[in-house]
Amino acid sequence: MSIEGDLTPALQPDSGPPVPPAAPGAAAAPQSWFLRHRRLLIPAGAVLALGAVSAAAVLILAKQTSTIEKMVPASADVIAVANLDPSVAQKVNLLRAVHSFPDYKTDKAIADKLDLALKDSGFTFSSDIQPWLGSQIAFSAQLNLVKTENSPSAFYAVSRDDAKAQAMLAKVRASTWGKKFQWKDETYNGFAISIATPTDKSQKALAYSFVDHVVVVATSSAMIHEIIDAEQGRAARLVDSNDYKATLAALPSDRLGYVYVNGKSLVAGVKKEMATTPAFSLALKNLNDVDALQGIGATLSANGDGIVADVLVKVDQSKLSPATRDAFAHAGKADLLVKWIPKTSDGFLAITGLNKTIQAALDQSGNQASVKAATDAIGLTGAAGLLPHLTGDAGLEVEFSGSGVPAGAILLGTNDAKTTNAFFAKLLALADGAVGSSLLGGGSSFGSPSPPIAPASHITTTTYRGVVISSWTSPALGGLGASVLSPSYAVLDGMGILASTTAEVKAIIDTHKDGASIASDPTYKSASAGSLASPSGIIYLDIAKLVDTIRKSPLGSQAGLGSNSALSANVGPVKAVILTASSQADRATERFFVIVR
Repeated sequence: MSIEGDLTPALQPDSGPPVPPAAPGAAAAPQSWFLRHRRLLIPAGAVLALGAVSAAAVLILAKQTSTIEKMVPASADVIAVANLDPSVAQKVNLLRAVHSFPDYKTDKAIADKLDLALKDSGFTFSSDIQPWLGSQIAFSAQLNLVKTENSPSAFYAVSRDDAKAQAMLAKVRASTWGKKFQWKDETYNGFAISIATPTDKSQKALAYSFVDHVVVVATSSAMIHEIIDAEQGRAARLVDSNDYKATLAALPSDRLGYVYVNGKSLVAGVKKEMATTPAFSLALKNLNDVDALQGIGATLSANGDGIVADVLVKVDQSKLSPATRDAFAHAGKADLLVKWIPKTSDGFLAITGLNKTIQAALDQSGNQASVKAATDAIGLTGAAGLLPHLTGDAGLEVEFSGSGVPAGAILLGTNDAKTTNAFFAKLLALADGAVGSSLLGGGSSFGSPSPPIAPASHITTTTYRGVVISSWTSPALGGLGASVLSPSYAVLDGMGILASTTAEVKAIIDTHKDGASIASDPTYKSASAGSLASPSGIIYLDIAKLVDTIRKSPLGSQAGLGSNSALSANVGPVKAVILTASSQADRATERFFVIVR
């Protein structure tokens, strides 16, 4: 497709005086309760980023500039906006990313995909929607968590040709689906509103109108009345609220789209729902910091290397507990762990504050005897427990293998090498006992009174570059289908290493001593450059290496990743994904970055 052609705006009908842009967005983030649930934001970020390929179809094929935000009433708790005519930089970057995929190489291919999606509706995107669709589409709703089906909501679409938009709506009204409703028209403050009452109980009532060159479809005419009042300045607007502004202000303003959720309404709804559920009512007492939530914002954008989704949770720090406020303000830096990750690694996790997280979990358990006994048994707590000696830095790295069993290691920051070595030794002793017990407990399949003898296993030590490595070898691992494993550990320079093999421990030692970490890998460098600065958490996965490993393994053909397969061709442009997280005293932020080339 011609980028120049896409960047040339079509002539637009007069839409009245220009509308001031919506206030940019802000930042965010809670811990304690929020930290325990932050992983829920990750899938949201992933869906936003990966969904860009399909959403891009509409973005590329629509034009014009306008704004919908000024129409959304303050009663809305959720708003999602897609900018169909983004900035030149966003459009160029999006085109480059989308056109990397074989199924989206041309305008026609994109339009065909959208037409295919509508094939059973009696409408087509290219004939019925594209000719009038303008610069934005949006959705807003009021939260009703008790009865979600009763949540008032509205869909908005900017029109660049009202006559063609009216023609499409008339076609909808005359369609088989439209005939399931009784239609009537009314006027509100000079705007015509069409109201549909269902004759089929399976359908829901709706209404639509044109408001300042915007098609509005809502769950009721009352909802449209609110929208008209907001647009004409007679009612408060969501974009003027302080929480909305504070949440979106720290998010990228040059974007393809965004989502905002009113935090106070969300908390109120969750509390109301939990209060009516006996099993959850007790949990309300543990949501100490939840009242600090002001808003959740997410944006989708494109840069020169791929698609970026940012998620931000904004909190009122004055309502946070001292511990949570301190955790937000002093989250730590995961970059330290990156220096230990071998360049050959295909993926890794690096976090900070592990010691505080574990302690918080233990405190939450109320120091139950069974929990304490278990943590004492593995050497985590107790008189010589490891927990007081953890620095909080922790990581997990993995290297894929054609054999099907990846190599990997756990990294734990420590200020006491002796205690850490003892902890690892106890873990391997427990593992050795567990493997032996499982085999001894198997008995004879023929009812033999003589139990099988457990295979001999032992711990060996070697010294590599001045570092003592302890390894566990056992024939029993072969019986469990893990003969390639030889769990090994070592501690050096404030870092404990527990790896799947001796070779993996050596690779990490080499990385630390020689300085050739994954930070020098070209793909990771690109991923890191597009991520949050000085993050407190990192998750990275080299998709290209993973796909190549699967393709070369016996599972390759079964997974549909043969060299000439359609799946392989469409997965090929995705090179890597990275999630980074950081926080400040009044916010927590996550960025999900998909590298597309």
